[in-house]
Amino acid sequence: MVRVKKRASKRQAIKQRVKIHKKVLEHKRKERRDAKRSTQWKSRRKEDPGIPNNFPFKEDLLNEIEERRRQEEEQKIAAREAKLRGDFDEESDEEEELPAPGFEEPIELPHAPMLHRPLQDILTKPDDIKALVYVLDARDPSSFRSTWLESELQGHKKAPKLIYALAKADLVPAEAVTGWTYELMQAHPTFPVSVLPSAVKDHAGVEALVAYLQANMKKGNVAVIGLQNAGKTSVAMALQGAFQEKNSTTQVYDTTMLVPSTMSLPMAGEDDDEEEDDEEDEDEDEDEDIMAELERRQKLDAKYMWTLMRNQGHVQRFKDPVALVRLLLPRIAQPIDLMLTYSIPAFGSFVPERATLADDAPMDEVVREQHRQTEEKAQADTEQFLIGVARSVGRLKRHGVPDVLGAARLILRDWSHEGLGYYAVSQAKAKAIETAGTKEDKARWAKAAELVEAMPVVLPRKAWRQTWEKRELRLKPLESAPLGTSSLVFAPLPDKDDEDEEEDVPVYADDDEEDDIPVYDDEEDEEEDEEEDEEEDEEEEDDDEEEEDEEEEVPPPRSLSKKRGASTVMQKRAAKQAKPSKASSKPAKTSKRAEPAPGEAYDINAYF
Repeated sequence: MVRVKKRASKRQAIKQRVKIHKKVLEHKRKERRDAKRSTQWKSRRKEDPGIPNNFPFKEDLLNEIEERRRQEEEQKIAAREAKLRGDFDEESDEEEELPAPGFEEPIELPHAPMLHRPLQDILTKPDDIKALVYVLDARDPSSFRSTWLESELQGHKKAPKLIYALAKADLVPAEAVTGWTYELMQAHPTFPVSVLPSAVKDHAGVEALVAYLQANMKKGNVAVIGLQNAGKTSVAMALQGAFQEKNSTTQVYDTTMLVPSTMSLPMAGEDDDEEEDDEEDEDEDEDEDIMAELERRQKLDAKYMWTLMRNQGHVQRFKDPVALVRLLLPRIAQPIDLMLTYSIPAFGSFVPERATLADDAPMDEVVREQHRQTEEKAQADTEQFLIGVARSVGRLKRHGVPDVLGAARLILRDWSHEGLGYYAVSQAKAKAIETAGTKEDKARWAKAAELVEAMPVVLPRKAWRQTWEKRELRLKPLESAPLGTSSLVFAPLPDKDDEDEEEDVPVYADDDEEDDIPVYDDEEDEEEDEEEDEEEDEEEEDDDEEEEDEEEEVPPPRSLSKKRGASTVMQKRAAKQAKPSKASSKPAKTSKRAEPAPGEAYDINAYF
C-alpha cells in the first residue's frame, strides 16, 4: 500500500519570517523607485472598458447614449445662439417668475372629529350612528378581536351594524390577508385596508369599504373604534377623506381606544411594591388554592401578551424581556423561521422530569404537577433559544458566558422596530375550500380574494419575503384574545394641558406605571441601545469584582464566633457611653445600586 506523504508543517523560525518580511519591503521599495524613474506616462484614471459584446441590450444602450449626447449638443448650440441674440435676459426673467421647484402648496388633510359618547350609550341608543367600523391589526386579528362586543351587538336590536377593517394589510402577505378576510366574513363584513403615510389620497381598500357603507347605509354617520395601536385614527381620516371626495354628507367619527372597564389586566395606578408584596404573601401561603394561582398567572400572561401584540414603543426596554420572549415562543408556528433568521441550531428538545403520583392523588396535585412541567419546559426552551441567539450575534459576557438578557432585548427590538415580518397564519386554506367547501364558502373566498387583488400594496408571499429580506415569522392564532371576554369602554379623553406637555412627558411602553419604562415618540438609534448594553456589562463586572472581594474578606468559621462575642461586648460599652460614636454620627451610606433613571433598562441579574 502506498504511504501518503505527511503534509509539511508551516512552522518556521522567527529569523526566517523576519528575513522574508524585509525582502518583501525591499522589493516594494525598488518597484516604487523604478516607477518614479520611468519616463512612460501612466494615467491614474482607469480606462472605461466599454460595453461587453455579450451584453443582451448593447445596441439599445449605445443608441440611448448617442441620443443623449445629441440632445446635449443641441442644447448647447441653442443656448449659444440665444446668448448672441440677446434673449438670455428675457429667459432669466421668466425663470425668476416661476415658483421654486421645492415649493408645494399645503394639502388640507381630512379630519375626523372625536365622538364624545360612551360605548354603552352607542350600543343601546345609536341615534345617528348607523355603523361601527372595528379596526383590527391585519398582522394578528385574533389578538384585537372582542367577542364581548360582538355578543353585545347581537343582544340589542337597534344596535349599529359592525364592520371589520383589517388595517396595515401591506405588512402581511396576500395569502394571509385573504385567509383572515374569509374567516372574519363568516361573522361580519370584512374589508382589508392599507393607509400609508406617503399616500394622502387613494388609500388601498378604502374605496371598497366606502362603497359598501353607502350601499347599505342610506342615512347616518359612522364611528371608527378599536383597541390601542390598531390604526383606527388613520382609517377614520381615510374614510372621512373618501366621503368628502364623493360629496357625501356622511360624517366619520374617531373614538378613543377601547380599554377594559373592570381593569381585569394590571393597568395604571398599581405599584411594583404592592405587586411584590402580593407575590411574597402568595409564596408564604402554602395552602393557596391552585385555581386562584393559575388565574393570577393567566392574567399576568395575558398582560404580557397584550404588550407584545399591540407593539407600541420600545418593547425591548421592558424590565423582564425574558418573560416576553417566553410567551412569544409558544406562538411560533414554524420554529425554523427563528433558526434561519438568527442562524441558530434547533431548540425545544428539553423534556421535564415527571413526578410519580399515586393513582388516588387529589386533583389539585395533578394540576399543580402539570403546571410545573409546563413552566419548566417553557423556561428551559427559552433559555436554550436565547443562548443560541447570544452566541450567534456575539452577545457574550466575561469568560464567554452568553448574555441572555441582551439576546432577549435584541429579539424584542427586532420585533418592535420592524426587523421581523411577523403575521398570524389563518386556518382557512385555499385548497381545502376549493376541494371540500360549499358554494357559499367558495363565493366568500372569491370575494375575499377579489378585495385583496384590488390592493397593489399587498404582495404575494414570495415577493413579500424579498422585501423583508426573508426575515419571516409566522405565528399561531390565539384561541382567545387578551381582552376578548372583558367588557370594554372608551378611554377618557386627555386634558388639554396634557396634550401641550406631550413633547416633554415620556410615553410608557405598556401604559402601566408599574413598569417604569418610558418610551419617547421619536425612535432612538441602535447606538444608544448598544451603549446601554455596554454600561450594563460594566456594572455587572463591578458587581462580580465586589462579590469576589467580599468572598476574600470572609473569615473562617472559628473566628466568626469570636468576633460575634467581641461585637456584643462593644455594643454594651457603646450603650453605656453618653456621647454617640463618630460612626453613628455619619450618615448611612447609600447602596451603589440605585433605581434606574428614566429610559434606562433594568438589569435583573444585578440584584441577585
